[in-house]
This record gives sequence, C-alpha cells and structure tokens, in this order.
Amino acid sequence: MKKIVFFLFFLFLAKAGYTQKLKTVSARRDSLFRVWQKRNDSLARIRQQERLHFLASANKDSVFVLDLSRCDFTKLPDISGFKKVRSLKASGNHLKKIPVSCLESDSLRNVVFSNNPLKKIRFPKNSTITFVKLSHDRFRRIPRSIKRLKNLKTLEMEYNHIKRIPRFLRKMTALEEVNLNFNAVKLNKRAVKNLSGVKSILLAGNHLKQLLENVDEWQSAKKLNFAKNELSSLPASFGNLDSLRILIFYKNRFDTIPAEVFRLHRLVQLDFYYNQLKAIPPAIGRLTNLRQLFLSFNHISVLPDSMRYLTQLRYLYIHHNQLKVIPSWIKNFSHLQRVGLGYNQLFYVPDLSGLKELKELDLQHNNLSQFPWKLAESPRIRILILRNNPFILSPADRERLQRLVKEKRAYGYTLIP
Repeated sequence: MKKIVFFLFFLFLAKAGYTQKLKTVSARRDSLFRVWQKRNDSLARIRQQERLHFLASANKDSVFVLDLSRCDFTKLPDISGFKKVRSLKASGNHLKKIPVSCLESDSLRNVVFSNNPLKKIRFPKNSTITFVKLSHDRFRRIPRSIKRLKNLKTLEMEYNHIKRIPRFLRKMTALEEVNLNFNAVKLNKRAVKNLSGVKSILLAGNHLKQLLENVDEWQSAKKLNFAKNELSSLPASFGNLDSLRILIFYKNRFDTIPAEVFRLHRLVQLDFYYNQLKAIPPAIGRLTNLRQLFLSFNHISVLPDSMRYLTQLRYLYIHHNQLKVIPSWIKNFSHLQRVGLGYNQLFYVPDLSGLKELKELDLQHNNLSQFPWKLAESPRIRILILRNNPFILSPADRERLQRLVKEKRAYGYTLIP
C-alpha cells in the first residue's frame, strides 16, 4: 500500500512539474510573439512617417509608383496631387474606405489594396486602370463599380468571401483574367455564363464538387485553375474547350484522368498533382503539344507506351508514385529540362546524359543499384539528386564521387549522391 501511495505522490509531482514547464514554454512563446508584434508595429510606424514625409516633399510630377504598403494607415493620406502615378499600392494597412479621389487619375494603371479590412470600394469612371488586386480583404461580393473600369484586364480577389459571379462581368469585353481563388463561389449555370469572355479563370479552393454541362461556354478560356477543390469527374462538354492551354486539377479527387481532357489538343500544361490516379490512360498520347506534365503524389505504377509521342515535354514530374521502370523512349524527349522521378520504386532508368537541355533531375529514394556516372559527370546538369538509393560503390568509387561533389559545388552546381 505504501508503494502505491509513494508512486501516486511522485506521479503528482512529475505532472505538476510538466504542467509548470508547459506554462513556462507558453509564457515564453507569448512573450516572443509580443516582442515580434511590437517590433512590427514599430517598423510600420517608421514606414508611415517616412511615407508621409515623402508625400509632403516629393516632386509629384516625377512619381510613377506610389507604395504605401504596411504603414499602419487607418486612413489613406491625400495623394490627389500625384497626377502621373501609374501604380498605387496600399496593402497591409487598416483601411476600411478608399477615397474616390485617389482613383481618378488618368495615368493610373495598377491598383493594389490587399490585406485591408475593406468590405466596399467605389471606383470612378476610368479608362486607364487595367489591373485591380483586392485579395485578403473582407469582400462578400465583387464591387459593382468595377464595371466602370472599361479597360480592366485583370481582377484579383482571392481570399475573400465571394459567392456570386455578377452579370456585369459578361459585358466587360476587355477583361482577360479573373482570380477568385479561395472564396465560396457557387458555380451555377448563370455564373458560368457570366465568365464566358474571360481567358484565364482561377477558381482554386472554392469547394467545387462538379462542373455543369454549360462549361463549354468558356470558349475563350486559355487557362483554368481548379486546384484544391473536390472534383472527381468532368461533364462531356468540357472536351469542347478548344482554346484551353493550361489546365490545373492540383489536389482534387480524380482516380483517373477523364477522357474529356484528351480532346484538348492545344494543352501545353496539365497538372494532376495530389489526386488518386492509379494509371495513366493510353489516350494521353494524343496531347502532343504538352510541355509540362505534373502527375506527382498519385498511385501510378506504369507509364503507358503512348507517352512516347509527348516529345515536346520540357517538365516531367512523376515523383511520389509507384513506378519501377522508366521506358527507354524517354531518351527521345530532346527538350526535357526538368525531371522529377524521386520517391518511386525504380530499379531501372535509361541513360539520360544525352539530353542536351536537361538541367535538373531528381532520382532520390528509389531502388537503383548502378550509379549513373555519366549523369553525375555531365557538364549540363545543374541539379542532380541521387540520395537514398542502394548504389554499389567501391572505396575508389566513393573517393571519386567525393571529388566530383566538390568540383560541382565549385561551379555552383548541386550533386547530392
């Protein structure tokens, strides 16, 4: 009984000591945060004073870029005298309102008001503004006054709370790119139609589960970004997007590349990183214009023979899969510049030292036993990663390899054996 009592007593002491240690660590962390916050606030005040002095003393006709970012402003200072400013930046402040007079200049091209507690903004009629960025603010809708910017080409409003795509975007004929990444967009039929004239549509991180049949109204689209959504299939009409060149499905739920993708013959970039792909359909050989192919972090075990026709590839990333062999036809990809094959189960890779444009190659964490000396000694390859392979090396080979690593480092190259 005494032993049990002593054991409980010591357990209580140990727990009390651990709790005190946690409190000490927490207090130290909070103290460090306060120091960091105080330092940042101090820097912001210094920047604010510098900017105010600059606004008061500058030759207003010689200023073309006006950067008022991270100055802790709660109200934008008077800048109406700067008539020739082309780029106005005021990110990272505490602005809740932007005076219309700041946006009336006939020379203004770029407007950036990100990272502010902005919920509304009123744009005047302006025919010169072509770029607007209102990211990381508090907008629940795209400001209606945006339609007054007749020549607006790019609208970036990522990380807000936008749900609806307004109808007036359809009438903005100059608009080329709409970035609504990480909002809460409801992509219904009307929303699709309202984006029908845009060339670059970015809708990453909007919890999209499906695309509707009228998606083929995006005939002008050259780039679509659906990264970090919940898509697992595509409507048949998706294959009618003849102008599409860049297609991104990073971090979705596809278990195969949909057949509709292989009808998009103008694609130059295709991204299926972080899905559940188990195989690559043979139809991928139809995409002969592909220059960048990203298929890493899937469950692919074999490269289909039809991939031999993708001879225009510059970037090929298939790391973190289950590949065991790389076919010899990869040696015909004469334009390859960057190749990622790490974290597979490869026991054979053909000699790629003959590829004249190859600059980066990752073969780490595989089952290669024969050391690729030609690759390691190639004067063209700037980055070669080979670690965690069961290479069979003699003592003389190891000395030779150490010398080679030093030589590469001296020329600014990276060789990781």
